[in-house]
Amino acid sequence: MRTFYPTIPASLALALVGTQAFAHAQLEKSTPAIGGTVASASEIRLEFSEGVEPRFSKVSGGAVPLGAAKTEPSNQAVLIVPITKALAAGAYTVRWQAVSVDTHHTQGTFEFTVKP
Repeated sequence: MRTFYPTIPASLALALVGTQAFAHAQLEKSTPAIGGTVASASEIRLEFSEGVEPRFSKVSGGAVPLGAAKTEPSNQAVLIVPITKALAAGAYTVRWQAVSVDTHHTQGTFEFTVKP
């Protein structure tokens, strides 16, 4: 029975490390699609693996004029950012930073193209 007690803290530590490794909002899909080409776009829609906090999440598009980020009412894992002005033909880079509902931070970039 004495050797059993040291294994309990070790088991708990491994369980917590495993849980933290998966507790980040990872980008799963975007509209416009990552690397995709579109005729036009009225919003940037980012779909994450878990819910995000729109107040602390940021999306920037360089020359793309963007409105305030909000989550989809029925799904906190979808962040929607309106594009406030028509986009000219060309390539655009989107930079995003997401804070999940459990306060973990992730970030990334992707590109899409608006065809002429």
